[in-house]
Amino acid sequence: MIRVLSTLLCCVGLSLGQQAEAAKYTFDQSESTLTFHNSASLHEIDGVVKKFSGTFDSDAGTGELKVQAASLTTNLGPRDSKMHSFCLESSNFPSITFKVTGIEGGEVLNSGAKKGRVKLTGALTIRDVTKNVTLSSTFTRVGDNLHLNGKYAFKWGDYNVADPSIIISTLYPDMSVAFKIALKPAAQ
Repeated sequence: MIRVLSTLLCCVGLSLGQQAEAAKYTFDQSESTLTFHNSASLHEIDGVVKKFSGTFDSDAGTGELKVQAASLTTNLGPRDSKMHSFCLESSNFPSITFKVTGIEGGEVLNSGAKKGRVKLTGALTIRDVTKNVTLSSTFTRVGDNLHLNGKYAFKWGDYNVADPSIIISTLYPDMSVAFKIALKPAAQ
């Protein structure tokens, strides 16, 4: 009887251990990308974010992505200079943040599923404006790591971003951001 009970407890412990997934993560910037896209009357503008960090807690449904505004680049010096000084005022507003306050589909994410969909709700702050937004994302697990991928579209004018259009080229108001975030378990 004792041997049967011990075997049963061991099997239950092993099965629970296999289903348990890390809940607290940090961003692995070396495996992640944040890009942005905007159209203008004469051309397309694509850029990348070079410096960002963040944390994510899938159990609590919280997290934060913090972007260093001065690290946004389109790889065109004069355009980047105007983006930082005139549009984003990076010296006055050094960070762009997304604070996650909830996860729709979190039960699937926390079930140990290898892939699925979630919606991240939270507050996006650009310059001096904060708006509640929902970001749709897919997730995949690779070993202990979690990957979140998605896109978000918005109008840059909604965040008090100054219009840098010039007479010969108009910047259209629609901006899109794509994210591929690799998260690794946080050190306990």
